[in-house]
Amino acid sequence: MTSQEQGATSPEVDLSFVIPVFNSATIIEGIVERILTEYNDLEIEVILVNDSSGDQSEDVCCSLQRKYSSRCTFVHLSKNFGEHNAVLAGLNFTTGVYVAVLDDDGQNPPEEVRKMYELAVSGTWDVVYGKYLTVNQGYMRRFGSSLHNSIATMMLGKSKDLYLSSFKVLSRFVVDEITSYVGSFPYIDGLVLRSTRNITQVEVEHHERVVGKSNYTLRGLLSLWLNSFLNFSIIPLRIAAIIVT
Repeated sequence: MTSQEQGATSPEVDLSFVIPVFNSATIIEGIVERILTEYNDLEIEVILVNDSSGDQSEDVCCSLQRKYSSRCTFVHLSKNFGEHNAVLAGLNFTTGVYVAVLDDDGQNPPEEVRKMYELAVSGTWDVVYGKYLTVNQGYMRRFGSSLHNSIATMMLGKSKDLYLSSFKVLSRFVVDEITSYVGSFPYIDGLVLRSTRNITQVEVEHHERVVGKSNYTLRGLLSLWLNSFLNFSIIPLRIAAIIVT
């Protein structure tokens, strides 16, 4: 599933960053350098997971790994597996006490991870989600996020007040629980909710997309919905039992 190049990471990493990369050749270098500058007071590592991009993302990620060999790991997926599989692949290479997950499109400012990390550490939270002050997303992505959160509330017992976003910080305990998953269709937030209820959120900035457009499609959103419904909830089993009887 993957090939990877890895630097000699610190044995005591405070914070790992996992970034699934897809067609982000023009901006991923800037994001990584912002992370390395902002968090030079911590022992950090950056895990870049190229989800079989169609542009020069692989070359850029390889260059970053060579340039920052002690703090940057590059994982290349053999084909496009989708965001959740890419995040899961990246989590397997992390060594940090806490792990931040952020998008590659520039909408998740790396500096905002500081809020989530400090809250997680000070409150010993297992998971801290970023709740966007202003959502700068297209209609399809907003619809998907709304559907995602509604289903998680209804099917997975998520609190109505908790906003599930792709921007989050996870404790090592939760990362270890997630990476023990062996199914074919990982759903990261479903695995989070399966692992812990020691979850909170903090308001963060959400910027306009720097380049390109969202890769979310109606087909992809429906696939995510079906995955969360069928694989992470017992409600379908109960419905089937009622029908059979």
